[in-house]
Amino acid sequence: MTAVIAALALVPAAVRADTLSRAEAVAQALANNPEVRKSQQATVALQGRKLEALADALPELKVYGTGLRYRDPSLLNSSSFDAFPPELRSALVPVPASLYEGTAQLTQTLFSFKLGAALRAAGHAMSMGLEQERGVSRSVALDTIRAYNDYLLDLERVKVAEKSVRQREKHLEAARNRRAAGVATDLEVLRLEVALENQRVQLERTRGEAELARGALNAAMVRPIDAPVEPVDTLERRPLDVTLEEVVQRALATRAEVKAADAAVLAYEELVNVERAERLPRLDLAAVWGYSVREPRNFFVQNFAKWNATVTLKVPLFDGFRASGRIAQAQAQREQAAQDRIALENRIRLEAKQARDALATAGRVVAAADLNVSQAQKALDMTQANYTLGAATPLDVLDAQAALTLAESLRLEGLHEHANARAMLRWVMGADPLDPPAATAEATSKAGTE
Repeated sequence: MTAVIAALALVPAAVRADTLSRAEAVAQALANNPEVRKSQQATVALQGRKLEALADALPELKVYGTGLRYRDPSLLNSSSFDAFPPELRSALVPVPASLYEGTAQLTQTLFSFKLGAALRAAGHAMSMGLEQERGVSRSVALDTIRAYNDYLLDLERVKVAEKSVRQREKHLEAARNRRAAGVATDLEVLRLEVALENQRVQLERTRGEAELARGALNAAMVRPIDAPVEPVDTLERRPLDVTLEEVVQRALATRAEVKAADAAVLAYEELVNVERAERLPRLDLAAVWGYSVREPRNFFVQNFAKWNATVTLKVPLFDGFRASGRIAQAQAQREQAAQDRIALENRIRLEAKQARDALATAGRVVAAADLNVSQAQKALDMTQANYTLGAATPLDVLDAQAALTLAESLRLEGLHEHANARAMLRWVMGADPLDPPAATAEATSKAGTE
């Protein structure tokens, strides 16, 4: 025993399978998936645009400092310079000089019909971005849950195939013993040997499919594709009793896509107001204050201070129909967003019907498969007993084994479809695609039934 423990301690950590639940798989996918990170950065960009829109409503203050060295002979080029007395002309010799300025410039929009609409549009765009980010996260969670369920299904298929191989090995051993006793033929043994090898081939194929499913799950979590994984959750049937109308109402009230579409309509409505405001008057203030000196020591001396303030009223009269064209474009975009909202609602109603029907169908399949598995197992036990007594042929046993394998496979597929349909229905409703804890699920089921 000590030797076994020591050997296990020497196994590299990289080859040990990490236990993983659905919730943990989803958490890793949301933390690492590039689509989620892209949506987060898109939200950051929209936050930047909102700040940019806010800047138009706030004062803008800039400080300038300049130094100028110049020589100006413009007086010598005056048209009346020749009329000056000669002694004055000789005194008017241009000499180089320096000029230094330091000023602060303030610009502020005092009134504009455009500012409020632009700020509201930016706010709606920000809301749309946040909902789109939430929608991407929910979609990634749903895809990860499906990948997890696919891996569970293939692992269970491997177990079924291994069980079938063991049954056929046991049956082949019994046939060889019967042949040794002189009550079975070489043909019976040969048929069983061929059937066993065929089942072993099927087992290897199933194992390969499980490896592919593991790679897909690791890809969903953005982990090394060949990283070992040991799922701890199972494929099980859990109740989720909701009416079609309840699914639709919850979806329309909580789906991120619906809220994003609503925000888009509101944002485009405000953009129409922004374009209309281009036709309306606006009032702006521009002010400059500072010093202009020839000697730097005169900075901050009051006599060298300079300032001016300008209030500008802009009243658009005619812009060549530019504003009309922009208004028409904004109105068209608003109508497109409204139609997208209508199309989304129609699609949600279809998704709700499909998801609910898929869940109901999967539930009926699982219920029928549970009974069929027990009946197939009973038939196999009886056939094997009859074969031992010489009352059944090897083909009868092979048929019974194939029927049991098929029944178990159909049951697994039903559980897999039920798990995926359950996650899809919760996603359509706008809820977390992950199943809630068992106690919460039972309470929800009872409430839905009542």
